[in-house]
Amino acid sequence: MQSRWIKNLVLLITVIAIAFFVLSNQETDQEETTRFPVSDLKLSSFEEVNIFFPSRTQTSFKLTDLGWRMQKPFSARADELYVYRILALLATTSPVKLGSQELIKYGLDNPVLRIVFSNASRKEEFLFGTYNAVTEDQYMLYQDNIFLVSGGFSETASFVAEELIDKKSIARFEKIKTYDFSRLEQWQEIRLKLNQSNGQWSTNGEKISIKQDEMDEWFDLTWSKPEAIAVKPYKMDARIGYKSFDMTLEDGKKVTFYRIQEHPELMLYRSDEKLLYRYPSDLGFTMLNPNIIIPEE
Repeated sequence: MQSRWIKNLVLLITVIAIAFFVLSNQETDQEETTRFPVSDLKLSSFEEVNIFFPSRTQTSFKLTDLGWRMQKPFSARADELYVYRILALLATTSPVKLGSQELIKYGLDNPVLRIVFSNASRKEEFLFGTYNAVTEDQYMLYQDNIFLVSGGFSETASFVAEELIDKKSIARFEKIKTYDFSRLEQWQEIRLKLNQSNGQWSTNGEKISIKQDEMDEWFDLTWSKPEAIAVKPYKMDARIGYKSFDMTLEDGKKVTFYRIQEHPELMLYRSDEKLLYRYPSDLGFTMLNPNIIIPEE
């Protein structure tokens, strides 16, 4: 009898301990998951993003039918990944939500960054102040409330403008139909031109042969997927006489690239965009030398 009583007591203590452990964890999880939405705004509601720093030129983006474009300080296709990282601020959450009575305490009386999202009928402004010394998150003011958000938003917004330009020399909406490499030294003799139609490749010369799978691989690894190491606005000196090549897009538009430098990096200037794209030398060589077969005479 005494043995059974002891077992029941041990079992009761165990059950109480487990219940206390589960309840404590639930309370901890609830505390950890209590976060305040910064706003109820939708990313799709805005078509302009303006970024202001006290001592830097304004950076601006605008949504067009062909995606996000940088408006200031340059006119260029935007790296949309960076733009959407900034737009994600609208949907972020904060572990705290404070009143706006102590702006000086959080560096919001003289903000280090201001981001404005706008459309035709409204503007929403977010101000950024000092960083939290413990979490390294940043205090932010929106509509008379102070929040604590990831420092990544400010970090992304503070990138130099050149880093926010799309690093693909051919936009995602541009479909290449033909290449004309005939003005490049290595292809002048055979006047190399390539055509892509319905997934099939062809060339302009009867003596030139190609393998479809190799051409697909060349296109995929050089012009379809890769991004430039860097891109920047550039003013080309036409008097130098740089070698060039053309592409014709499916909509009939002709795009001309000038080879500014070949080693140690390939530098290509896209004339219609007035942008200079930099590529590593091995990739650069492959970009200008497709997989074709020329029989020996």
